[in-house]
Amino acid sequence: MLSTHLFRQRNIIMTVNQVSKKLSFEDIHNDYDFVQFSESLKTMEKPPYIIFYDSSNLDIFLNHICNLEFIPNALSRLVAISFDTNAHMILQEKYPKVPSVVIDLDPIKDTLEETYENRRYIIYQLVLLTRTRICASLAIRGISFWAMQQDSLWIENFDSMQVEDRYPNEYMLFDTVGNEQLPEYDRMHGWICGSTFFVRGNPTTHQFFMQIDSFMRSHQSPDSSIMTYLCGHRNYRCHRLPRWIISSSDYFRGTRDNTPVMIQVDSDQKDETKMELFQRANFIFRHDNGTCDRRAVHKLRDAVRLAFPEKLKLLGQNTYAESIFTRLHYTYKHIFNVDRYNNKVFLTVHYTLI
Repeated sequence: MLSTHLFRQRNIIMTVNQVSKKLSFEDIHNDYDFVQFSESLKTMEKPPYIIFYDSSNLDIFLNHICNLEFIPNALSRLVAISFDTNAHMILQEKYPKVPSVVIDLDPIKDTLEETYENRRYIIYQLVLLTRTRICASLAIRGISFWAMQQDSLWIENFDSMQVEDRYPNEYMLFDTVGNEQLPEYDRMHGWICGSTFFVRGNPTTHQFFMQIDSFMRSHQSPDSSIMTYLCGHRNYRCHRLPRWIISSSDYFRGTRDNTPVMIQVDSDQKDETKMELFQRANFIFRHDNGTCDRRAVHKLRDAVRLAFPEKLKLLGQNTYAESIFTRLHYTYKHIFNVDRYNNKVFLTVHYTLI
Protein backbone atom coordinates (compact mmCIF):
# COMPACT_ATOMS: atom_id res chain seq x y z
CA MET A 1 0.00 0.00 0.00
CA LEU A 2 2.81 2.37 0.94
CA SER A 3 4.76 1.50 -2.20
CA THR A 4 1.66 2.22 -4.32
CA HIS A 5 1.25 5.63 -2.71
CA LEU A 6 4.91 6.45 -3.21
CA PHE A 7 4.64 5.44 -6.86
CA ARG A 8 1.62 7.73 -7.34
CA GLN A 9 3.41 10.56 -5.60
CA ARG A 10 6.48 10.11 -7.78
CA ASN A 11 4.29 10.03 -10.89
CA ILE A 12 2.59 13.30 -9.91
CA ILE A 13 5.90 15.05 -9.29
CA MET A 14 7.35 13.81 -12.58
CA THR A 15 4.21 14.78 -14.52
CA VAL A 16 4.03 18.27 -13.00
CA ASN A 17 7.71 18.76 -13.78
CA GLN A 18 7.22 17.54 -17.34
CA VAL A 19 4.11 19.54 -18.27
CA SER A 20 5.39 22.71 -16.59
CA LYS A 21 8.33 22.76 -19.01
CA LYS A 22 5.84 23.56 -21.77
CA LEU A 23 5.28 26.98 -20.19
CA SER A 24 8.52 27.88 -18.46
CA PHE A 25 9.35 30.97 -16.46
CA GLU A 26 11.16 32.37 -19.51
CA ASP A 27 8.14 31.72 -21.73
CA ILE A 28 5.93 33.74 -19.41
CA HIS A 29 8.48 36.44 -18.62
CA ASN A 30 9.26 37.14 -22.28
CA ASP A 31 5.74 36.80 -23.69
CA TYR A 32 4.91 40.00 -25.60
CA ASP A 33 1.42 40.46 -24.19
CA PHE A 34 2.60 39.75 -20.66
CA VAL A 35 5.46 42.24 -21.02
CA GLN A 36 2.99 44.92 -22.12
CA PHE A 37 0.68 43.99 -19.25
CA SER A 38 3.58 44.23 -16.78
CA GLU A 39 4.56 47.65 -18.10
CA SER A 40 1.00 48.88 -17.57
CA LEU A 41 1.18 47.78 -13.93
CA LYS A 42 4.21 50.00 -13.41
CA THR A 43 2.11 53.05 -14.26
CA MET A 44 -0.46 52.38 -11.52
CA GLU A 45 -0.36 54.68 -8.50
CA LYS A 46 -0.76 51.82 -6.02
CA PRO A 47 0.18 48.13 -6.14
CA PRO A 48 -2.49 46.30 -8.16
CA TYR A 49 -4.87 43.66 -6.87
CA ILE A 50 -4.24 40.69 -9.17
CA ILE A 51 -6.95 38.08 -9.60
CA PHE A 52 -5.99 34.76 -11.23
CA TYR A 53 -8.94 32.97 -12.82
CA ASP A 54 -10.26 30.74 -15.60
CA SER A 55 -13.60 29.61 -17.02
CA SER A 56 -14.25 27.34 -14.05
CA ASN A 57 -14.49 30.28 -11.66
CA LEU A 58 -15.39 33.17 -13.98
CA ASP A 59 -18.87 33.39 -12.44
CA ILE A 60 -17.35 33.85 -8.99
CA PHE A 61 -14.94 36.47 -10.37
CA LEU A 62 -17.78 38.49 -11.92
CA ASN A 63 -19.59 38.26 -8.60
CA HIS A 64 -16.43 39.47 -6.85
CA ILE A 65 -16.21 42.49 -9.15
CA CYS A 66 -19.72 43.45 -8.05
CA ASN A 67 -18.54 43.17 -4.44
CA LEU A 68 -15.82 45.72 -5.24
CA GLU A 69 -18.09 47.92 -7.38
CA PHE A 70 -19.40 49.86 -4.39
CA ILE A 71 -16.11 50.07 -2.46
CA PRO A 72 -14.20 53.30 -3.19
CA ASN A 73 -10.94 52.86 -5.15
CA ALA A 74 -11.13 49.06 -5.17
CA LEU A 75 -11.86 48.54 -8.87
CA SER A 76 -9.25 51.09 -9.92
CA ARG A 77 -6.56 48.73 -8.58
CA LEU A 78 -8.05 45.51 -9.95
CA VAL A 79 -6.22 43.65 -12.73
CA ALA A 80 -6.74 40.11 -14.00
CA ILE A 81 -4.71 37.20 -15.32
CA SER A 82 -6.69 34.45 -17.04
CA PHE A 83 -5.54 30.88 -17.59
CA ASP A 84 -7.75 30.36 -20.64
CA THR A 85 -8.68 32.50 -23.63
CA ASN A 86 -12.45 32.14 -23.40
CA ALA A 87 -12.65 33.54 -19.87
CA HIS A 88 -10.30 36.35 -20.86
CA MET A 89 -12.51 37.37 -23.81
CA ILE A 90 -15.67 37.37 -21.68
CA LEU A 91 -14.06 39.54 -19.03
CA GLN A 92 -12.77 42.00 -21.64
CA GLU A 93 -16.26 42.27 -23.11
CA LYS A 94 -17.95 42.91 -19.77
CA TYR A 95 -15.21 44.97 -18.08
CA PRO A 96 -12.92 46.44 -20.77
CA LYS A 97 -11.41 48.91 -18.29
CA VAL A 98 -9.95 46.14 -16.12
CA PRO A 99 -6.36 45.51 -17.31
CA SER A 100 -6.06 41.85 -18.22
CA VAL A 101 -3.86 39.31 -19.95
CA VAL A 102 -4.13 35.60 -20.72
CA ILE A 103 -1.58 32.92 -19.92
CA ASP A 104 -3.27 30.00 -21.66
CA LEU A 105 -2.96 26.65 -19.89
CA ASP A 106 -5.52 24.83 -22.05
CA PRO A 107 -2.95 23.46 -24.54
CA ILE A 108 -1.04 21.93 -21.63
CA LYS A 109 -4.17 20.52 -20.00
CA ASP A 110 -5.15 18.94 -23.31
CA THR A 111 -1.98 16.84 -23.28
CA LEU A 112 -3.33 15.00 -20.21
CA GLU A 113 -6.09 12.55 -21.04
CA GLU A 114 -9.27 12.76 -18.98
CA THR A 115 -8.54 9.31 -17.55
CA TYR A 116 -5.00 10.22 -16.49
CA GLU A 117 -4.49 9.28 -12.85
CA ASN A 118 -4.75 12.27 -10.48
CA ARG A 119 -5.27 14.56 -13.49
CA ARG A 120 -7.30 17.08 -11.52
CA TYR A 121 -4.65 17.39 -8.82
CA ILE A 122 -1.86 17.72 -11.38
CA ILE A 123 -3.72 20.59 -13.08
CA TYR A 124 -4.24 22.20 -9.68
CA GLN A 125 -0.48 22.07 -9.06
CA LEU A 126 0.19 23.38 -12.57
CA VAL A 127 -2.02 26.41 -11.91
CA LEU A 128 -0.21 27.13 -8.63
CA LEU A 129 3.16 26.71 -10.31
CA THR A 130 2.18 29.07 -13.12
CA ARG A 131 1.02 31.65 -10.58
CA THR A 132 4.37 31.27 -8.84
CA ARG A 133 6.25 31.98 -12.06
CA ILE A 134 4.09 35.02 -12.77
CA CYS A 135 4.87 36.35 -9.29
CA ALA A 136 8.58 35.76 -9.87
CA SER A 137 8.43 37.63 -13.17
CA LEU A 138 6.66 40.63 -11.68
CA ALA A 139 9.04 40.69 -8.71
CA ILE A 140 12.20 40.78 -10.84
CA ARG A 141 10.67 43.69 -12.77
CA GLY A 142 10.35 45.59 -9.50
CA ILE A 143 6.54 45.51 -9.54
CA SER A 144 4.87 45.34 -6.14
CA PHE A 145 1.43 43.73 -6.08
CA TRP A 146 -1.30 41.95 -4.16
CA ALA A 147 -2.22 38.42 -5.27
CA MET A 148 -5.87 37.77 -4.46
CA GLN A 149 -8.66 35.28 -5.17
CA GLN A 150 -12.08 35.77 -6.66
CA ASP A 151 -13.74 33.87 -3.81
CA SER A 152 -12.74 36.48 -1.21
CA LEU A 153 -15.31 38.75 0.40
CA TRP A 154 -14.59 42.40 1.08
CA ILE A 155 -16.67 43.27 4.13
CA GLU A 156 -14.95 46.64 4.56
CA ASN A 157 -12.76 48.89 2.42
CA PHE A 158 -9.45 47.03 2.35
CA ASP A 159 -7.95 49.69 0.09
CA SER A 160 -8.43 52.47 2.65
CA MET A 161 -6.37 50.56 5.22
CA GLN A 162 -3.19 50.93 3.14
CA VAL A 163 -1.94 47.66 4.60
CA GLU A 164 1.27 47.50 2.56
CA ASP A 165 2.29 50.92 3.93
CA ARG A 166 1.87 49.74 7.52
CA TYR A 167 4.78 47.33 7.09
CA PRO A 168 7.34 49.27 5.04
CA ASN A 169 10.27 47.05 6.05
CA GLU A 170 8.59 43.75 5.17
CA TYR A 171 9.04 42.23 1.72
CA MET A 172 5.94 40.03 1.84
CA LEU A 173 2.66 39.97 3.74
CA PHE A 174 0.59 36.79 4.06
CA ASP A 175 -2.78 35.61 5.30
CA THR A 176 -2.84 32.55 7.57
CA VAL A 177 -5.03 29.53 8.26
CA GLY A 178 -6.70 28.97 11.60
CA ASN A 179 -9.05 30.41 14.17
CA GLU A 180 -7.98 31.57 17.64
CA GLN A 181 -11.16 30.14 19.15
CA LEU A 182 -10.27 26.54 18.27
CA PRO A 183 -7.32 24.83 20.04
CA GLU A 184 -6.74 22.42 17.15
CA TYR A 185 -5.09 25.30 15.26
CA ASP A 186 -2.53 25.96 17.99
CA ARG A 187 -0.09 23.59 16.29
CA MET A 188 -0.55 25.42 12.99
CA HIS A 189 0.71 28.78 14.19
CA GLY A 190 1.98 30.83 11.27
CA TRP A 191 0.79 28.46 8.56
CA ILE A 192 0.24 30.55 5.44
CA CYS A 193 -3.08 30.27 3.61
CA GLY A 194 -1.75 31.78 0.37
CA SER A 195 -5.07 33.14 -0.88
CA THR A 196 -4.14 36.77 -0.31
CA PHE A 197 -0.57 38.01 -0.13
CA PHE A 198 1.47 41.13 -0.89
CA VAL A 199 4.82 41.10 -2.66
CA ARG A 200 7.28 43.98 -2.74
CA GLY A 201 9.00 43.55 -6.08
CA ASN A 202 12.77 43.13 -5.69
CA PRO A 203 15.49 40.50 -6.32
CA THR A 204 14.88 38.86 -2.93
CA THR A 205 11.19 38.21 -3.55
CA HIS A 206 12.04 37.03 -7.06
CA GLN A 207 14.38 34.47 -5.52
CA PHE A 208 11.64 33.48 -3.05
CA PHE A 209 9.23 32.52 -5.83
CA MET A 210 11.90 30.81 -7.88
CA GLN A 211 12.61 28.69 -4.80
CA ILE A 212 8.92 27.78 -4.65
CA ASP A 213 9.06 26.90 -8.35
CA SER A 214 11.97 24.53 -7.77
CA PHE A 215 10.38 22.98 -4.69
CA MET A 216 7.02 22.34 -6.37
CA ARG A 217 8.75 20.41 -9.16
CA SER A 218 10.46 18.05 -6.71
CA HIS A 219 7.90 17.65 -3.90
CA GLN A 220 4.18 17.04 -3.62
CA SER A 221 3.52 20.22 -1.66
CA PRO A 222 1.20 23.18 -2.29
CA ASP A 223 2.73 26.63 -2.68
CA SER A 224 1.30 27.82 0.66
CA SER A 225 3.18 25.17 2.65
CA ILE A 226 6.40 25.98 0.78
CA MET A 227 5.85 29.68 1.49
CA THR A 228 5.49 28.84 5.17
CA TYR A 229 8.68 26.79 5.13
CA LEU A 230 10.74 29.40 3.26
CA CYS A 231 9.50 32.22 5.47
CA GLY A 232 11.47 30.59 8.29
CA HIS A 233 14.46 32.34 6.68
CA ARG A 234 14.51 35.84 8.13
CA ASN A 235 16.13 37.39 5.05
CA TYR A 236 12.89 36.95 3.13
CA ARG A 237 11.19 39.35 5.56
CA CYS A 238 7.79 37.67 5.66
CA HIS A 239 5.03 38.98 7.88
CA ARG A 240 1.80 37.22 8.81
CA LEU A 241 -1.18 39.55 8.82
CA PRO A 242 -3.59 39.40 11.77
CA ARG A 243 -6.81 37.54 11.08
CA TRP A 244 -8.95 40.58 11.85
CA ILE A 245 -7.59 42.00 8.58
CA ILE A 246 -7.68 38.88 6.41
CA SER A 247 -9.11 35.54 7.47
CA SER A 248 -9.33 32.16 5.82
CA SER A 249 -12.55 30.17 5.70
CA ASP A 250 -11.68 28.88 9.17
CA TYR A 251 -13.34 32.07 10.41
CA PHE A 252 -16.74 30.46 9.94
CA ARG A 253 -15.89 27.69 12.40
CA GLY A 254 -15.97 30.11 15.34
CA THR A 255 -18.34 32.69 16.72
CA ARG A 256 -18.70 35.78 14.53
CA ASP A 257 -18.35 38.47 17.22
CA ASN A 258 -15.75 40.31 15.14
CA THR A 259 -15.86 40.47 11.36
CA PRO A 260 -12.56 40.62 9.41
CA VAL A 261 -12.03 43.16 6.66
CA MET A 262 -11.65 40.33 4.14
CA ILE A 263 -12.55 36.63 4.22
CA GLN A 264 -11.59 33.96 1.71
CA VAL A 265 -14.38 31.40 1.33
CA ASP A 266 -13.48 27.76 0.73
CA SER A 267 -15.90 24.95 0.02
CA ASP A 268 -15.79 21.67 1.94
CA GLN A 269 -18.71 20.10 0.06
CA LYS A 270 -17.61 18.03 -2.94
CA ASP A 271 -21.14 17.88 -4.37
CA GLU A 272 -21.58 21.67 -4.32
CA THR A 273 -20.13 24.26 -6.70
CA LYS A 274 -18.60 27.45 -5.37
CA MET A 275 -21.49 29.46 -6.83
CA GLU A 276 -24.01 27.19 -5.09
CA LEU A 277 -22.10 27.72 -1.86
CA PHE A 278 -22.24 31.51 -2.34
CA GLN A 279 -25.96 31.34 -3.08
CA ARG A 280 -26.58 29.30 0.05
CA ALA A 281 -24.67 31.85 2.14
CA ASN A 282 -26.25 34.94 0.50
CA PHE A 283 -22.91 36.07 -0.91
CA ILE A 284 -24.35 36.95 -4.34
CA PHE A 285 -23.81 40.56 -5.46
CA ARG A 286 -24.78 40.25 -9.12
CA HIS A 287 -28.26 40.20 -10.63
CA ASP A 288 -29.15 37.74 -13.39
CA ASN A 289 -29.02 40.61 -15.91
CA GLY A 290 -25.38 41.32 -15.03
CA THR A 291 -25.91 44.47 -12.97
CA CYS A 292 -24.48 44.72 -9.47
CA ASP A 293 -26.60 44.55 -6.32
CA ARG A 294 -25.66 47.44 -4.02
CA ARG A 295 -28.03 46.26 -1.31
CA ALA A 296 -26.41 42.82 -1.11
CA VAL A 297 -22.98 44.40 -0.63
CA HIS A 298 -24.29 46.66 2.12
CA LYS A 299 -25.83 43.64 3.87
CA LEU A 300 -22.68 41.53 3.58
CA ARG A 301 -21.63 41.91 7.22
CA ASP A 302 -24.94 40.43 8.37
CA ALA A 303 -24.72 37.68 5.76
CA VAL A 304 -21.26 36.70 7.01
CA ARG A 305 -22.45 36.45 10.60
CA LEU A 306 -25.38 34.23 9.63
CA ALA A 307 -23.66 32.08 7.01
CA PHE A 308 -23.13 28.35 7.45
CA PRO A 309 -25.10 27.84 10.69
CA GLU A 310 -24.16 24.16 10.61
CA LYS A 311 -20.58 25.15 11.45
CA LEU A 312 -21.74 27.13 14.50
CA LYS A 313 -23.58 24.08 15.81
CA LEU A 314 -20.31 22.16 15.80
CA LEU A 315 -18.46 24.82 17.82
CA GLY A 316 -19.71 23.61 21.20
CA GLN A 317 -19.00 20.01 20.22
CA ASN A 318 -15.28 20.56 19.74
CA THR A 319 -13.66 17.63 21.55
CA TYR A 320 -10.11 18.23 20.39
CA ALA A 321 -7.62 16.99 22.97
CA GLU A 322 -3.97 16.03 22.85
CA SER A 323 -2.59 12.90 24.42
CA ILE A 324 0.25 13.01 26.92
CA PHE A 325 2.50 11.48 24.26
CA THR A 326 1.65 14.29 21.80
CA ARG A 327 2.33 16.99 24.39
CA LEU A 328 5.66 15.39 25.30
CA HIS A 329 6.49 15.16 21.60
CA TYR A 330 5.98 18.89 21.14
CA THR A 331 7.81 19.71 24.35
CA TYR A 332 10.80 17.82 22.98
CA LYS A 333 10.55 19.70 19.67
CA HIS A 334 10.49 23.06 21.44
CA ILE A 335 13.39 22.24 23.74
CA PHE A 336 15.62 21.12 20.89
CA ASN A 337 14.18 23.57 18.35
CA VAL A 338 13.13 20.80 15.95
CA ASP A 339 10.46 22.10 13.56
CA ARG A 340 8.79 23.90 16.47
CA TYR A 341 5.93 25.27 14.38
CA ASN A 342 5.34 22.17 12.23
CA ASN A 343 6.45 23.92 9.06
CA LYS A 344 7.96 20.69 7.72
CA VAL A 345 4.80 18.82 8.66
CA PHE A 346 2.83 21.36 6.61
CA LEU A 347 4.85 20.33 3.55
CA THR A 348 3.18 16.91 3.71
CA VAL A 349 -0.40 18.21 3.99
CA HIS A 350 -1.36 17.06 0.48
CA TYR A 351 -0.02 13.51 0.76
CA THR A 352 -3.49 12.14 1.56
CA LEU A 353 -5.13 13.77 -1.49
CA ILE A 354 -3.89 11.18 -3.99
